[in-house]
Amino acid sequence: MALLLQAQQLLAAGQHENAITLIRAVLSHEHLQPEANYLLGRALKANGDIDGAETAYRQALALRPGYVEALVSLGIVMKMRGDVEAAIALYDQALSLDPSFAPAHANRAGAMALRAALAAENPLDEIPSDEVIEAQAHAVSLAPGNAVVLRNHGVMLMRARRRVEAAQAFNRALTVDPSDVDACIHMGVCLRALGDNQLAIGLYEKWLGINKPSAPVMRALAGLLTREGQVDVARAWAEKAIAVDPDPYALIQLGSTLMQSRRLEEALAHCHRAVELSGGRADIYPTLLLGLTYLHDDPQPIFDAHEAFGRQIKPAATPRPPWRPLAPGERLKVGYVSGDFVRHSVSFFIGGLLERHDKSRFDVTCYHNVGWGDVVTQRLRSYGHQWVECDGMSDELLRRRIEADGIHILVDLSGHTMHSRIFTFGLGAAPVQISYLGYPTVSGVPAVDYRITDSVIDPGDMPPLESERPLCLPRSMFCYRPDEQPPLAPPPVLQAGHITFGSFNNIAKVTDHTLDLWAQAMNAVPHSRLLLKSSSMAQTSNRENIERFMGARGISAGRLSLQPWIASKSSHLELYNQVDVALDPFPYNGATTTCEALWMGVPVVTRRGRTHTSRMGASLLGAIGRDDWVADDDAAYVATILRVAADVVGLARWRSQARERLAESALFDEPGFVRDFEAVLQQAWALAATA
Repeated sequence: MALLLQAQQLLAAGQHENAITLIRAVLSHEHLQPEANYLLGRALKANGDIDGAETAYRQALALRPGYVEALVSLGIVMKMRGDVEAAIALYDQALSLDPSFAPAHANRAGAMALRAALAAENPLDEIPSDEVIEAQAHAVSLAPGNAVVLRNHGVMLMRARRRVEAAQAFNRALTVDPSDVDACIHMGVCLRALGDNQLAIGLYEKWLGINKPSAPVMRALAGLLTREGQVDVARAWAEKAIAVDPDPYALIQLGSTLMQSRRLEEALAHCHRAVELSGGRADIYPTLLLGLTYLHDDPQPIFDAHEAFGRQIKPAATPRPPWRPLAPGERLKVGYVSGDFVRHSVSFFIGGLLERHDKSRFDVTCYHNVGWGDVVTQRLRSYGHQWVECDGMSDELLRRRIEADGIHILVDLSGHTMHSRIFTFGLGAAPVQISYLGYPTVSGVPAVDYRITDSVIDPGDMPPLESERPLCLPRSMFCYRPDEQPPLAPPPVLQAGHITFGSFNNIAKVTDHTLDLWAQAMNAVPHSRLLLKSSSMAQTSNRENIERFMGARGISAGRLSLQPWIASKSSHLELYNQVDVALDPFPYNGATTTCEALWMGVPVVTRRGRTHTSRMGASLLGAIGRDDWVADDDAAYVATILRVAADVVGLARWRSQARERLAESALFDEPGFVRDFEAVLQQAWALAATA
């Protein structure tokens, strides 16, 4: 016992390794001591060994099943792994043994808040009936001052997609009980579903200003601020969330925020830690998977991580709908699943396909996975296909809906991006499942059979996978439709007397390697300028980071123009009139940004690599007949930039002819693209017969 007391003192003093050594010495002689195993668990957890801590706590409980302290400590570990239900069950077990045990109450409250956040973000229940909602409304009328009744009514209204009424119910609940964390989280998700991120941000900030710290609310606030480009403030909230409760969800959020701060390696370290801490939970992976595509030009680590994710997907409880031959005259039923049927990059490439689909041969259903829409949504709906609002449906409920709709081929347009339904695909909702467009590599989902790509992006040299076999279009996989037509100005070099380079890509793509190549080009083009635009560029830290990096390479801050995102699309496009040559980042090329630059008459120079992301530029430029703007190594990339920038006459000629040339190119050939895309869909259906 004296040695255990000494170990406790070492642990309290932060000497974790010494405490572990001493406790192991005790256990080597008296391994059946539950107290020693419990203390070992505490020491291992403090030292970052979560696996060892879990083993020690379980050994303590095996020796003493009613060990309340060990139950709570094991619950903390399970919550750290992201297994909230297991944690709550352990806290409940502890409280059944000792109803007054304060640590169990405190930790249970935190776990319940996290469960509320996850439930709000990932609904699990089916849509409630009108009868259920009316019964709850009656309960509210009988107890208008009961915050729990009001909150539960709001949850039911949310699940019924009656979001305005739900927001009102949550607001009333918070009026009654301003400290109700569940109501706060649900109301924030409700406001986001209504498309009002700013109101949700204001709600979270106000709630945190008057209540004790809550990691789920902090994490939710950090996520919204990151999406709005306010990464400096977001990072502070994400770090506070981790300080309060270092669960995998908080680590992932910090990683996501750091990606928008050009701290990619640090971001991925947090994401890797989150996956490791969770024991490889599939729902923890997506941010890590997308982040890897920003960093690597070697496809193998990207594919390996996606395959690891795929191995964590739980097998479906029911078999996939079987393939069968179509009856004579039967149309092929195709479902497109996306959270981006709004003004989003995906919509610029999918609109032409949806409008021109041959309805005599294809029966199309769009599964829209956000709770709001805009003018683009209205336009896409006007094309006359079936339209299913699936935001708020659980993955299983959506799977059943897709199966009931009789979909033959289900196409994923989101992958691991926001508003994805990747886990619905994991359940096997259709006989044939395909990934396309919205995610820049394989998804890793074993139940996705094919990916639609092209021979520039996938020339046959990608790592082999049993799933997601490539189906190559006989053209670029991209077909672009601009939705604005601002007037073009002459190249700015003609008036300014110096070349202005530009890139309007997501700042996470602007790696140190990319910036170094751009600095080389600028040093070789006297007096040249660089215009960078990104939503996260509004942050002082990002601007200073880039200015320091470029300054160390001889590029003064006066030659840099670092601008935040412009809300108006026309203004965003018109800014290209200030750019002579657009520079594509590497290894994650632009897609929409490349098309926008070309549409505004600005040449784009790209660096081709070995991954999907690093070949998108080559695919797009090949589609317009400008392979001469594609480079295959760093030196050639810089040399190509210099050649294009030096040809001022060529810049003016391209700008004067750009839209005419684009209109005649494969990139804008919607009828040809749709014909080839439909042929690939039919090919996928035929191949499935022999699979």
